Order: sequence, then structure tokens, then C-alpha cells
Amino acid sequence: MEDIRNYESMSVQEKWNILATVANLYYNSELTQNQIAERLYTSRSKVSRMLKEARDLGIVEIYIREPWERNLEYEKNLKETFALKNVRVITIKDSDRENGLQKIAEAASYYLDSIVKQGMVVGISWGNTLYRIVKYISTNNRKNIPITVVPIMGAANIKSPEKDAMDLAKDLASAYGGKYQYIYAPLFVNNKALKDSLVQEENIKNVLELSANADTILTSVGSIVYKSWNNYLSVKTLETLEAKGAVGHIGGHFYDIQGRELETTLAERMIGISLDDIRTCREVVCVAYGESKAEAILGAMRGELLNTLVIDEKCAQRIFELIKETV
Repeated sequence: MEDIRNYESMSVQEKWNILATVANLYYNSELTQNQIAERLYTSRSKVSRMLKEARDLGIVEIYIREPWERNLEYEKNLKETFALKNVRVITIKDSDRENGLQKIAEAASYYLDSIVKQGMVVGISWGNTLYRIVKYISTNNRKNIPITVVPIMGAANIKSPEKDAMDLAKDLASAYGGKYQYIYAPLFVNNKALKDSLVQEENIKNVLELSANADTILTSVGSIVYKSWNNYLSVKTLETLEAKGAVGHIGGHFYDIQGRELETTLAERMIGISLDDIRTCREVVCVAYGESKAEAILGAMRGELLNTLVIDEKCAQRIFELIKETV
């Protein structure tokens, strides 16, 4: 076996041969990194770096066969049009909405599970889609990867508390053997003065700061026509939002088709992180299903409120139609 102690001074071809040898030992012969290190008279950390170098140079290419069909053309076009980091457009042939939602939740769970690392802070919003994601992870992907999960907004007044950001934070943290924190305040309060007072409370302030600096945010998008908002906001407020051009919301912030936050009293009374906090997050994973979410997704992408997207094929198709209609 070759001695690679002089690896750094080798020619490009010699290095390539060594990297191919290391890769073969690891991936095909299934030797551990420690065993390879012993054979090559080097350290385990050096072997680890060489395996990464082999992937970076294309000597090793890893293909993961996901258990669902994807529309790669739509993914490519969305990434290029909106400079997104990652896109998953899932082909769903079943017309049943419940099955479709479940497929999207599974794809999102699979992606989230691939990026979660020990010590990460994950911010989470609320809703039916995220409930399905967290439930799937809790059932199928339970691992010991201690993370911290925090809501990005106060508690919503919804009929199913298990779908609120509070319970979702707790359940997602539990699935990974991590910890969670709550925001002990409602999403909207009665007036700006009360909000200003509450966000200075030590517990609320600390959690909001943690959320604002999260490594990853898991969210969906919603529309003002959704029934959950009919139970939370007055008809007059919803009509005002619609008249102002609202197409969707993230974390309680309503925005128009260009991704601009609407100027309303809701923003002044809302307890949660800002849209600017969301924009500066390293990775915002947005998950949605159905053509009805297309406007909200388009507005969010134009407003640079997400950089990783998991949607279904019909939603993507509708987004491209809307692009032409709303240039």
C-alpha cells in the first residue's frame, strides 16, 4: 500500500490516483476510516478530508434514490429564476388532497432530516402541513441529534393546538432528542404598546432573539382565504388585507404578490420575528401543497423570504403561469 505522507507534494495525477484508492477502500471495500488510515500510514482526519476532496473533485458521485418522482425541469427553472438554494418539486399522480399533502410532508421530512446537525437552532411556524412533517419525523426518523427548536411567532388561536408552533416545536425537538423553548404570548395582542411591553419580557425576548438567529426555519405559506384565519381575524380585517393585495403570509406577516409586507395594524401588534429576520436566515425551508398556494409561494420567492422550497408539480406549474400574468 502506498505511503501518502508526502501527499501535498504529489502531482495532480498522483493525488487523483490516491484519492480514487481511498474512495474505493471506503465505499466499495467498506473499510472504516481508521482502517484506511492504518493502511496508508496517516491519520483518520486526513482520510476524512481526502474523502471530501474526492467528492468535491467529482471522483466520487453520490446518488440518492428518493422514494418519489420529481420534476427536475421545474426545479431547475425555479432555482435559476429565484436564485433558490434547494428545490424539490414532487410529482403527485393521486388526485386525493390528503394523499398529496402526505407525500409533500414526507419529501420535506426527508430533506429536513438530511440537513439537521447537532447543536442547530431550528425555528418553526405553524399549520397543517408542518404538523404532518413533524408527525412523520416523529414516527419514522427518530434520531439522537440534539437540536433546539423554537417558534418564530406567538401562539395562534387555532382549534387544533397540536398544529400550533408551540406544540410543533416541542414534538420536533423530541423527535431528535433535543430541547425546545416557548414564546408565552399570543401572535397578536390588542395594541402596539402592549406588544412593546411584552417583547421586553426576559423569556419572550430571549426566545425571539434565538428565533431571529436560527440556523434553519421550517415554515409554510398561507392565504387569507384559509379557514384558520377566518376563526382568528375579523371579516373586516380579512377584507382589508384582500383589498390591499394580500396573497399570503409567513409567520403572521402578510405580503403582496411582489413579496412586500403590507402596512397594517397587524404588524404593529404581532409578536414574532420580522420578515427581515426571515430573509437573513441561512436556510428557510418552505413547504406547501396545491395550486391554491401558488400566489403565496410566488410572493414569498419574489420577496426573498425562502431559499429552499418543497412543493408539488401542479403548484409549480401554476407559479409559472402566474409569473407570466404578473410581470
